[in-house]
Amino acid sequence: MSLTLSDITPVGLCIATLELFDTKRYRQNFCDSLLMRAGDKNLEHYLVPLKRELNAETNQKKFLEGHKAAIISNIDKILSLTAARYAQIDYKSVESIVNEGKSLIKKLLFVDNFQQMGALEPVFKSKISLPVYSLFLESVKRLR
Repeated sequence: MSLTLSDITPVGLCIATLELFDTKRYRQNFCDSLLMRAGDKNLEHYLVPLKRELNAETNQKKFLEGHKAAIISNIDKILSLTAARYAQIDYKSVESIVNEGKSLIKKLLFVDNFQQMGALEPVFKSKISLPVYSLFLESVKRLR
């Protein structure tokens, strides 16, 4: 039995969303992985001011709204894929994940800063990400 990208999409979205919830690291390490280390003068010219703007308190609201939208969109996709793929495995778990996801989205809508957003990471991890991963593992077992 082989897994496809489609099979692992819910888990992949959970991992990507967890990265987005780590707002402190996101802001501090923006493009430090390769682009800034490589010292590409063409990109560095644009990225350094963007990183400064991202970390400036006066501009936080501008970036925060886009970041919230990306996380909410990911959660919506996770909930949709989870309901479609795993309801036959464990309906109660799926129902709980969907309810927790909706609750988390409501909380995210009213977040005022990156610190408040980052504080929601443990909720996402424990109530959505880990249960989705468990359902994924169960689905893989059933396919064997």
